[in-house]
Amino acid sequence: MILITIDELQGDIQQQIEDLTGLKTYIKDIDKHIPYEDIEILITFGLKEDWSKFEQMSSLKWIQVFQTGVEHVPFSSIEARGIPVTNVRNIYGTPISEYVMGIILYEIKHLNRFIKNKRLKRYDRTILTDEAGNKTIGIFGTGAIGKEVAKKAKAFHMNVLGFNSNGRDVSNFDQVFTWDQKETMLQQCDFIVLLLPLTDETVHFLNDSEFSLMKDNAYIINVGRGPLINEHALLRALENEKIKGAALDVFEEEPLSASSPLWEMDKLLLTPHLSGKTVYFYKRCMDIFTENFLLFQQGKRLSYLIDYVKGY
Repeated sequence: MILITIDELQGDIQQQIEDLTGLKTYIKDIDKHIPYEDIEILITFGLKEDWSKFEQMSSLKWIQVFQTGVEHVPFSSIEARGIPVTNVRNIYGTPISEYVMGIILYEIKHLNRFIKNKRLKRYDRTILTDEAGNKTIGIFGTGAIGKEVAKKAKAFHMNVLGFNSNGRDVSNFDQVFTWDQKETMLQQCDFIVLLLPLTDETVHFLNDSEFSLMKDNAYIINVGRGPLINEHALLRALENEKIKGAALDVFEEEPLSASSPLWEMDKLLLTPHLSGKTVYFYKRCMDIFTENFLLFQQGKRLSYLIDYVKGY
């Protein structure tokens, strides 16, 4: 049996899962009586999950997370039982890289100014826009998504810098930095793109000290994890004009509270954690689930496995 904790999967996708697996499915918040002891596969977002039921799932053999982030998954308990956890980390390259380049072009071409001028019926040609080709983009995280961002950035003739755990060279990056070169990289960037996983090392990866190093025209795009940025430090940097602006698709607490001061900051563009979730999202998730289910049936090693220790 399969337990699904994503309400959006009920209906057609739920039927696809049953047709593929031949197993009965239950939707956590829809079905009242769920035989937790018979659940073999758990399909979840992993976010704010009620893991108290985990111990009741004595037959659980596989956890499929329909997103990249798995920081809310209780790995210590799962590792003890040897249950594989897989995610869908390779489906976000196209949508998130398009989002990043859209934000960069929005900023460089002053689209916000033209939108405001339209409301004011102001025909103003006195301030010229910029071009992407003379800008440096720093991509913190050179995995599948980072590579797609780099590929698109190179198409716009940008200088592309990358950051990863060991400084290894990656295609479409002009130069790659590692932890001991973090400050040097930050000082060079016009656009800073965060794509790092959330670990003990990366919490508040950008804080007051990092903002103080940046160019005053630096623009930050966070499409990784909300806690990569200390939001209070970000607000201070914006208020003190230490940086030019930022676009946040993820936040330290989600959903973002209506009382958050982030809403009031003009230099911030906010989107509700949708940079990677387009109309093709669930089809791509199901493609990966289908691939893995066939491997699962055959007792073979699953794709997109999460490392218990690293947490990604």
